[in-house]
Amino acid sequence: MANHGTSTHSRSAPATVARRERGSGRGLVVLCAAMFLVLLDVSIVNVALPSIERGLSGGTAGAQAVVDSYTVPLAALLLTAGTISDRWGARRSFVAGLVAFGVGSVGCAAAITLPMLVIGRVVQGFGAAAMLPASLSLIAAIWDDEKERARAIAIWSGVSGSAVAIGPLVGGALIGLGGWRLIFLINLPVVFAAIVGARSLPPGDRKARPLDWIGAVTSTICLGSAIAGLIEIGRAGLTPIGLALIGAGVVALLSFVIGQRRARAPMVPRELWRNAALVRSCAGSLGMNLVGNGSLLVLAFLFQVVQGRGALAAGLATLPIFAPLALVPLIGRRWMVRVSPHRLIRGGFTVGVVGQVALAVAVWRSPYALLPLVPGMLLAGTALGMLVMPLVATAVAAAPSYSGLVGGLNNASRQTGTSFGVALFGVIAGSAAAPGATTRMACCFVVGAGIWLLAGLVAGGRSDEHL
Repeated sequence: MANHGTSTHSRSAPATVARRERGSGRGLVVLCAAMFLVLLDVSIVNVALPSIERGLSGGTAGAQAVVDSYTVPLAALLLTAGTISDRWGARRSFVAGLVAFGVGSVGCAAAITLPMLVIGRVVQGFGAAAMLPASLSLIAAIWDDEKERARAIAIWSGVSGSAVAIGPLVGGALIGLGGWRLIFLINLPVVFAAIVGARSLPPGDRKARPLDWIGAVTSTICLGSAIAGLIEIGRAGLTPIGLALIGAGVVALLSFVIGQRRARAPMVPRELWRNAALVRSCAGSLGMNLVGNGSLLVLAFLFQVVQGRGALAAGLATLPIFAPLALVPLIGRRWMVRVSPHRLIRGGFTVGVVGQVALAVAVWRSPYALLPLVPGMLLAGTALGMLVMPLVATAVAAAPSYSGLVGGLNNASRQTGTSFGVALFGVIAGSAAAPGATTRMACCFVVGAGIWLLAGLVAGGRSDEHL
């Protein structure tokens, strides 16, 4: 009887492991599909803007509103959404985000006026903000082993990165097939399948702590105003509107800091402010997106204005950046988890610095040729592909009990870096049609090399548990 029991147990144990692995695999597919949608809707809309303008009018300002009405709420609500995810449960927040994203997509597809489309995009942004930190919290709940979690994050980041790369191509194909409304309708079957598949996800831990409403409001105003202001400055220079938004963001930031110091249950627990690993990871994420997206802005103007390429040709010319961004985490995930995250971060930023220098030299010497730019773009894309996984993984590992909030902090850092990078590089580059434009563009990449060098020193350094 004893031997029979042992035999039964030995046969059932592998079966249990296999079921758990299949469940975690299904969960990863659901999370990757949702995050693919979130980032796809950042890039897919850009190629549809001319068609939207012809259909709903609104001019350039209307086109900008269509883009910003998604990205600004997405960035502004990340911190609050992360806190709600920890308090309400990650799966609930994730599904709620999917539902909101689907409702927003229906609203966008059915819009008959520009304001209706903008409202739909705002609802999409709310849903995306709920999904981002919740997805990281769910990854932390499914994989408690750090190496397995890092491997899952590598796949998650690779699939997410591929959405940015193929967004313009998918958008162009859908518009040619049936018009711009298809780029929103295509979201619905994926949203429905992800909602059904979310049943395989764990509910996630729920933190029984009161919600800091003052912190939620001030952090949302701070991120929203600052990012909207940086977008405005990057687009139109130091306008009164841009400066007013930045000023509102600074006031909200001061209010947030003061409120956090006085609150009994602050939105960001005090121990997280002293968590060196988390602070370094967020700083690295900010620097990564700042230079990465700032460089993409400069290259877009270089290809279209200086080299005279069309929109599709310019998009194809950036594939040397987007291809490694998507492929490195997917192909290299097995060896990436064997390397210390700090070494991987230092290595990624080092590769990025070399890539930025190569781009600066290429733009300085041969601004009208594509081939000299390819090595620098490949190195920059490889750097981005190497960095996403360890920066996210170190953030989650730094405070696993606050995985939703940590996901919000990390993603808010990335979104802020994106907006600041576009504004900073836009100011340095100036008008691409003005004399000396290529010299200024080369200077952008030199600045980018310096920022990535500093980010590598900060984010790649080992530290004690608390600052």
